Amino acid sequence: MKTNNRIWEIDFLRGIAFLCMVYDHVVFDLNSIFGVKTVQLDFIGDFSAILFMLLCGISTTLSKNCVKRGAIVFGAAMGLTAITFVIDLLFDTKLVIVFGILHMLGIAMMLSYFIKKLPIAVTAVLSAIIYALHFIVRNIRNAGNLFFLFGVHNAAFYSSDYYPLIPHLATVFIGIIIGKLLYSEKKSLFSFSVGKNPISFIGKHSLILYLTHQPVVMAILFVILKLSGII
Repeated sequence: MKTNNRIWEIDFLRGIAFLCMVYDHVVFDLNSIFGVKTVQLDFIGDFSAILFMLLCGISTTLSKNCVKRGAIVFGAAMGLTAITFVIDLLFDTKLVIVFGILHMLGIAMMLSYFIKKLPIAVTAVLSAIIYALHFIVRNIRNAGNLFFLFGVHNAAFYSSDYYPLIPHLATVFIGIIIGKLLYSEKKSLFSFSVGKNPISFIGKHSLILYLTHQPVVMAILFVILKLSGII
């Protein structure tokens, strides 16, 4: 069943993905910014990204405004690029985001307007082709950085968060397939709802929280590490 015309499990899963991402960023900040060596469980960050991409694909099959939503997400991503560029220019933080997961998701959402109209079999083949191309483009290192959106770059290219269209569009397109198969009736797969809860709230507002969480995380870590005498 739906809660406020939203499929609750999608918000809930998006909230889980966000919390996993925050963990990944906390560990990154500790190691790379504050110089506090901790064990980083990379699979948690990978799980977060994959879940975000699959949910993005699923959500586009439920939305009538995926182009508009994609443009908003991409615009927010470009704002994040501008902010991190200025911060990096002033403080040499190495945190500039040239083409991160928000950029990729924004473009994927706009493309989904066309992709979700394709037969499932065609979308599956397209996903396989995109993923297979990854094994080619990842070995191209002498073509400059003009096509960094597709994963083609040289050693001089840097983005603290980097999710090129190849191969990650494939995962979003798989999400579209899942959405068309499981959510064709645009309703929850479950006969119950978890109701209002913090995780679903996070998932519902994940974009604004994504854009604002990193300064908050860094400020909290700074206070904790300063009070504990670690820095």
